[in-house]
Amino acid sequence: MISYRSVILPGNVRVRIGYPWWLLLPRNVAAITLGRRIWIARALPPAELEILLRHELVHVRQMERLGVPAFLLRYLGEYARNRLRGMDHDAAYRAISFEREAFRAERALE
Repeated sequence: MISYRSVILPGNVRVRIGYPWWLLLPRNVAAITLGRRIWIARALPPAELEILLRHELVHVRQMERLGVPAFLLRYLGEYARNRLRGMDHDAAYRAISFEREAFRAERALE
């Protein structure tokens, strides 16, 4: 296991273990990215961490490209539309275009 609290990656991307109190996330959320900050729920073995960071770094690039407010609006809008189409939470989440791109990045080096 990796024993760290905070790491700075290239591009001034900050990775922290544990969520700030104000995020109020459900327990099953493995990580969340806002701008150049990535919060990970708990320390992970190196192989799992690498896969998770590949996914979350895609979100960093997406937010840099669109801006955080526009990214969040589109993200939540796609999720809401997917739910209105009758998808359950997991299917609606995985159908978001930003998530599809990030999941492809997870598998890119396997």
